[in-house]
Amino acid sequence: FTPGTERTSGLAQKGRPRVDWATMGEGREMYLVVYNAGMTIASVLCTASVVFTLLNRGLSKVWVGAGQMFVVTQWLALLETVHAAAGVSKSSAGTAFAQWFGKSNVLLAILCFVPELQNSWATAMLMFVWSSSEVVRYYYYLLTIVMGTTIPERLTWLRYTIFIPMYPIGMLCELLIMVLARPHIKGLHSVSMPNALNIGFDYQAFISALVWVYPLVWLPMYLHMFKLRAKKLGDGSRDKLKKSQ
Repeated sequence: FTPGTERTSGLAQKGRPRVDWATMGEGREMYLVVYNAGMTIASVLCTASVVFTLLNRGLSKVWVGAGQMFVVTQWLALLETVHAAAGVSKSSAGTAFAQWFGKSNVLLAILCFVPELQNSWATAMLMFVWSSSEVVRYYYYLLTIVMGTTIPERLTWLRYTIFIPMYPIGMLCELLIMVLARPHIKGLHSVSMPNALNIGFDYQAFISALVWVYPLVWLPMYLHMFKLRAKKLGDGSRDKLKKSQ
């Protein structure tokens, strides 16, 4: 489970209280407001679809009830890489794509093609963790653009705290899905030789190798989020939050 790209969704500046609504329609901010609002709504719908399906139809229908919504939302999330590459947001295009690819590998390359795993508890848990975390992330980005430095303190605290339990749970679910998928993906997404490019690729072998390095790649990003948390919240942030409640 890869942390969300750390950015300000483009253009919120330190010391500026909120968007200049008079000129907003002419710039990138209007687009980013629409995009982040749409992704917030999509993430809420993803979370609701998982919960509703589990409560009303059971685990055996979780992919039917929620899978398509997650697939569409994930393709829309690719626009974050486009935003970074085009300079619309301040994040790194390489980092944004790497994070999108990591999530897409599990969702688009494995779960969409392996029915045996679509209705597992690991899949249901992963969907819930993914979508609920994204609700907070996109909503935080949205308010950062609209409200600037006046964004609610509780939301900032939640944005930089929710990852502490969610990211390890998500990573373990992704890892479990990759491990369980290995017997079912022989020949899937693979390129055999000979071919015009004279290049071979074994997706099953790729996943087998990825399983071993995945935690090692994930851990530095997880620890980096703690550094960001300390930078954003500072010392004694929890005490300040409690006093304000």
